[in-house]
Amino acid sequence: MKNLFKTSAMALMATLMMGASASAFAHKVGLVDMQNIYSKLPQMAKIEQTLQSEFAERRQELEKLQGDIRFEAEKFKRESATMSEDQQVALREKIQGMQQELATKGRPLEQEIKVRQNQELAKVQKLIVDAIEEVAKKGKYDEVRVKDTTIYFNPDKVSDLSDKIVEVVSKK
Repeated sequence: MKNLFKTSAMALMATLMMGASASAFAHKVGLVDMQNIYSKLPQMAKIEQTLQSEFAERRQELEKLQGDIRFEAEKFKRESATMSEDQQVALREKIQGMQQELATKGRPLEQEIKVRQNQELAKVQKLIVDAIEEVAKKGKYDEVRVKDTTIYFNPDKVSDLSDKIVEVVSKK
């Protein structure tokens, strides 16, 4: 009787283990390369163009101010030997004032640009996440991982979905 119980228990364990390993083989995993996706998306170029045009006037103003500072600094180097003390002090103060103006205008502009970039990137990220879910459901994937956070994957058992994601997001 004990032998029959042991044999039945072993058979049950073997059956359960086979079922578990069979379901492990059925686990379908997809992989996405986010850097690859971002680099191929037409939306990214559009965002860059939009931000360039949106902030072009203010950037040009800052570039002109930088040019003026360089001009005045070079003038100081060239002519300081022939300038009076008062002229040197006045030119130094003018240059310092221009540098302060550049910092005062430059920092907020860069912060504003970063905020706008983040807003636009959030929209694209939402499209990407939606596309990943769509592709995963259509392809009946159990799991989709990000390539950069995966230490190892067997390319024979994992499908790279990046190009499919780019295709779906590009249509939106």
